Amino acid sequence: MRLVGRAEFGWPASAAAVARPREGLVVHYDGADQGLARRAHADCVAYWKRTRRFHVETRGWVDIGYSFGACPHGVIFEGRGLDRAQAAQPGGNSTWYSVTLMLGPGEDPTPEQVDAVRQLRAWLMSRGVRGAVKGHRDFVATSCPGDRLYRMVRDGTFTRSPSREGDEVTARDVWTHEIKVPWGTAENPEWQAKSILINTNQRVRSVEAKLDAQNEVIKALAEAVAARTEVDVESLLARIRAELERVTVRLDVS
Repeated sequence: MRLVGRAEFGWPASAAAVARPREGLVVHYDGADQGLARRAHADCVAYWKRTRRFHVETRGWVDIGYSFGACPHGVIFEGRGLDRAQAAQPGGNSTWYSVTLMLGPGEDPTPEQVDAVRQLRAWLMSRGVRGAVKGHRDFVATSCPGDRLYRMVRDGTFTRSPSREGDEVTARDVWTHEIKVPWGTAENPEWQAKSILINTNQRVRSVEAKLDAQNEVIKALAEAVAARTEVDVESLLARIRAELERVTVRLDVS
């Protein structure tokens, strides 16, 4: 799956409320034809930024309304992203993820766009989300996602297996993959690789700080002993350091 993250649009982390959607994926569309399939991919990026600006500045939402977007060139754009409530389908904003296909009622999705949605669904399923797919109109009375897309929702088009193209694991996939960690909490049992690395770095720095403080205490102790007895401080410190160097410190990361 080709996924373009928020940072690549110059956006900070979503300010939307934290949620754990697990029911499946809801399909949306734009109310007007966009013609993006006939245009350069840069126009898809501009459309996505424009959509967020409209949602924030005109509708007063905290962020773009959708979890993800699927462009006609087969690329998934991050909206609010994982673990965030949406402003997309009332009654399912915190329990379902949403994806809007960048097209309108008079347009058919491209094969690449359909496959991108399938890949997104498979990716979400690998993260514990159910494989169900619904349309926006399954939640409220609306024309969204249009008759063409809704027929595809109903006939199982989006629940078919994605193509194998673009399935190679990228550095971003590894960096953002979540695994269970011993120090995880009930609310956050899984951590991304980057968070584990940051946490490990913080722990190492904490150990280093404690060792520095310990060295100062040892030095003070050596000086105190030398003051009471005729002991060479530097010689005593050298012996203590030699003993400490024999100790093997092992960091187990599980």
